[in-house]
Amino acid sequence: MAEHVDKLPELRRLDSADKTRRVLAALDATIDTGQSLTIAALARRAGVSRRFIYDHPELRAEAERRSAQAADRRASRATAGARVTTASLRADLANAKAANHRLNTELQALRRRLGQILGHEILADLGDAPAEPVDPRIEQLTDALAQTNKELAHRGEELAAARQINRELIARLNREH
Repeated sequence: MAEHVDKLPELRRLDSADKTRRVLAALDATIDTGQSLTIAALARRAGVSRRFIYDHPELRAEAERRSAQAADRRASRATAGARVTTASLRADLANAKAANHRLNTELQALRRRLGQILGHEILADLGDAPAEPVDPRIEQLTDALAQTNKELAHRGEELAAARQINRELIARLNREH
């Protein structure tokens, strides 16, 4: 009986070492899977009681340290991804604005043209004016004006894009120096 009593402290140390090993393995597995780390989840995964982890402050400190490191890594990845996403969103916004401007310009030209055609048809129906414009030169000048306005809008878009690129390059140079 005395020899069994003498072996108890050794058995307890072995059991404690086994539980510690299981907690560390469960900690590694939890961190690797990216799951949130709580003492209760860690104890459940390791097959030990929460009290065992709380009674071993070195285990709790290791769990907190590794959890903080994993959170820092996730935050770094998220921040790096956000920079790329922000840049792509800005480019998408600039492209959408340019497309919107082009479509508005085209819509205005089509409305003017439709108004002219309907006006001529109404005048022809009333018998007050011929179906064709009075002066064909007016139609040529109107078309030339519409084309010039399109070119002006396009050049304005190019100028705005060049200015934006210039601002971004200057900002980048300022950050680097």
